[in-house]
Amino acid sequence: MKFYVGVIIVTFLLITGCTQNDIQTIEGKINDVNKKEQSFVVYVGDTLTNKQRETMDFEENEKIIEAFLVETTKDTVIKGELDSFNDLKMEQKVSIEIKGNYEKELVTTGALFEDHEKLPSYQTEKITVIPYSKQDIVSEMTVDKDKYGLYIYNPKPNENGGYSPPDTHENVPFQRVVMKHSNSEVKNTKELLGLFEDSPTYIVTDDKGILFKANNEKELDAFIETLAKQETD
Repeated sequence: MKFYVGVIIVTFLLITGCTQNDIQTIEGKINDVNKKEQSFVVYVGDTLTNKQRETMDFEENEKIIEAFLVETTKDTVIKGELDSFNDLKMEQKVSIEIKGNYEKELVTTGALFEDHEKLPSYQTEKITVIPYSKQDIVSEMTVDKDKYGLYIYNPKPNENGGYSPPDTHENVPFQRVVMKHSNSEVKNTKELLGLFEDSPTYIVTDDKGILFKANNEKELDAFIETLAKQETD
């Protein structure tokens, strides 16, 4: 009888020991780096729709974001695109190995951007910095079904030195019009999207991906006219 009890106890200890040492891998994007504390915040995802995100249609105290604080130690290994904590930057994609159980926990925008002490925290022994793919970039540019997105990379300033987007047709439902400069070394946007040199790049997207790309505004106007006809047919 004692033999069987001993077997049961040993088996239980082996099982619980394995559970405690289980390693979970969580992927996300760096949202903030604290070099003094050797820690950083990882944004995993949120519960918002594209429309809520565009219109900021949520309450400040709503728990809508999955995020956590990563604490490193002198033994933490960093590999992939980088191998040093000091080289970590915002928006970099990372894979974090966590010992034990990772529990998905939603937090507020305040916790994500300011009150980091309210974030769940985990220590890690291994961080992998993952390069962006073209699909990663394109997926961030997609919009809701039956809507369109217009992206102007490296726009030229107008006569007053400011920037203004091209005219869009009233019958074309553009959900998003974005003007930006392709200076993100983290995402490597210029190479992945094949942006044009010394001229703006105009890209139109839908819910599936890129529909149109050109460096000529007249070509963009013609494409928008085509979309307008499709919308009214």
